[in-house]
Amino acid sequence: MFVLASLLVFVSVSSLAAAAFASVLGSLTLPAAASGLVLGASVALYSWRRCRSLSKPSLSRPGVFDAVALATFAVVCLRHFLWLYFERDGVIRTLDPHNYGDLPLHITYVAHFVKGGRFWPENPIFTGEMLHYPFGIDLFTAMLVKLGLPIGLVLPAMGLAGAAALGLALFAWGRGFAVAAFLFSGGLAGFQVLWTGAWKDYQAALAWKNLFLTLFVPQRGFLFAFPAGLVLLWSWRRRILRKETGLPSLVEGVLWGTMPLFHIHSFLFLSVVFAIWVTAERAVKAALPTFLWAVVPATWCVAHLTSPGRAASFVWLKPGWLIGRQNVLVFLAVNFGIFLVLAAWATAVAAVRKSREHLLLIVPALGLFVVFFFVMLAPAEWDNTKVMAWCYLLALPAMSELVLDRLRMPLRAAAWALLFFSGFVCVASSLGGSGYEVARVEEREEVCRAVASLPADARVATVQTFNHPVALCGQPLVAGYGGHLWSHGIVSGPVEERLRALMMGDPDWRARAQGLGARYLFWGSREQDEFGGSRRPWESAARMVTRGRFGTVYDLAADR
Repeated sequence: MFVLASLLVFVSVSSLAAAAFASVLGSLTLPAAASGLVLGASVALYSWRRCRSLSKPSLSRPGVFDAVALATFAVVCLRHFLWLYFERDGVIRTLDPHNYGDLPLHITYVAHFVKGGRFWPENPIFTGEMLHYPFGIDLFTAMLVKLGLPIGLVLPAMGLAGAAALGLALFAWGRGFAVAAFLFSGGLAGFQVLWTGAWKDYQAALAWKNLFLTLFVPQRGFLFAFPAGLVLLWSWRRRILRKETGLPSLVEGVLWGTMPLFHIHSFLFLSVVFAIWVTAERAVKAALPTFLWAVVPATWCVAHLTSPGRAASFVWLKPGWLIGRQNVLVFLAVNFGIFLVLAAWATAVAAVRKSREHLLLIVPALGLFVVFFFVMLAPAEWDNTKVMAWCYLLALPAMSELVLDRLRMPLRAAAWALLFFSGFVCVASSLGGSGYEVARVEEREEVCRAVASLPADARVATVQTFNHPVALCGQPLVAGYGGHLWSHGIVSGPVEERLRALMMGDPDWRARAQGLGARYLFWGSREQDEFGGSRRPWESAARMVTRGRFGTVYDLAADR
């Protein structure tokens, strides 16, 4: 755990330092990337030495169930992350369908940083908007690509590294039970395979989906947030709840303070749990050094990633979350299976035994879980899963230690089957298939050559799609995919209307381009399909920058 914590410190400090250096230098330059990695390695080495001076907490060796859970987790992670980004027959593909829409967005961020986009970055998929998305893991990826590593190698390698870190963190947090509970999370939907005979992700149609497939693989910020957050919970549990040796305050503070750069929802959840535990245990003095190490980086990150009015607009009330008109009990049973039953059972046992430690695990977990059935933290209600997943993880040790571990093996095996079978069906069905097309290699390479000479921050007017080759090359667009814009809380309607008018060649197209900040326009097959009736006045009035098989780039500010 000390080695894992130090490696996570390396990632967090490197990313934070690179963001700070890039802000000073104006972009992610090669010196900024290299200096960030050097500083991160230095702090990580110092953290490891500080950890070595402490007494090492012992973890008992894995039992049979633990070993099976860890081995299964490893096999699934190898399958998903080695095929996260792969080429076949001239097409770049990804295995997980949940990654189909998200991966191009992350590639866009990485490519924009590498190309030299201005820092603090403007949003590369929306004009006039600063980038408020927590991009820490994409920035770290861009640092490695900037140093010469191919993105096709870096993406799978980082996925596997994050998976290894998560596997160890889950085991330390709740042993093999936590590993299996995360990997095979789900409800009862998967039991349909018993009468349909069809192996597929039945849970995908429900509100509570499999966390591994829908959060960990596609939501790249969780590659850092899940293992780092679990390491913090593990250390805080030992230090605050048990009064034992945890991680040094420096390590806790760095991981906690840089968390907003990687995942805002995780930072909020961890901060609330930390406050509850410190208040309940009256451990303010013991917690103060951690807070002091965290407050400056956390404040800097949150200040840059949010604006007061915009952040407040993300919080809204919707009683029932995604229940709608469904029967409440049926919804809870189908989505969560016996998870809530076991959690309630563990709460009762903890209360009867007056186990303060377990109550401080299970009560905040269930309490916050209920809160997030009423308070939405993002425009899309489903995004509450990103914090509800933490409630689920927080409750697992109490469920295991107070309930499942005390059952006789037949009953325990039956409980495992009810808890894990649906998720097992989801994950097992995800291991096959040939993947989903992200981009065509030849098209992307040609378009990247076409826009290589354009200024890094020059916006291009294109059709709105999630995997436009111009965006995959790091060139910012006037407006990207509408689904991404909406889920990020961006009110894009007016800009989209003006963009359509521009692409249709309205008489005032130059004024519209200037108002949208569109210096260039790309016209390819996607644009032809979407705007087939366009007058295309730029063909005769604007300077053509380059023309190829896959499209033409026009300079809208220069006459032909």
